[in-house]
Amino acid sequence: MINIKKIKPTANYVVTTQDRYDNDVMEGGLIIKQEGALKEYQKVIAVGPVVRTVKEGDLVCINPRRYAKFKHQEGSLKDGVITDNPVIAYNFRMVEIDHENYLFITDSDIDFVIEDWEELPDEPAPIKVPETKIIL
Repeated sequence: MINIKKIKPTANYVVTTQDRYDNDVMEGGLIIKQEGALKEYQKVIAVGPVVRTVKEGDLVCINPRRYAKFKHQEGSLKDGVITDNPVIAYNFRMVEIDHENYLFITDSDIDFVIEDWEELPDEPAPIKVPETKIIL
């Protein structure tokens, strides 16, 4: 067993952080991002020699579509017949560097580089308690 300290990806591979949401994210009273879900933006740790538009340290928006596992398997009887085919999981390739997991993706899995941003805290979803009324 070895402990990898640093890697240099080959070809068009990119290594990014594996940042996750600390709390549920609400919008309009609905949870749109669950606590522990992978964030859509990640920091680039290393790039392969063919990658030209992304560099180490960039904040990028990743597209997890290629790694999605759907409820109905392709080619199954339900595939194409039932119109709702929800994503049940994502199966990302990962690499462990110095005892931490990182995403191991290709540059085509990156939609864009975020050039300017403001860090906002992930606020916990408010708990709504229904109002109780006593009717006599």
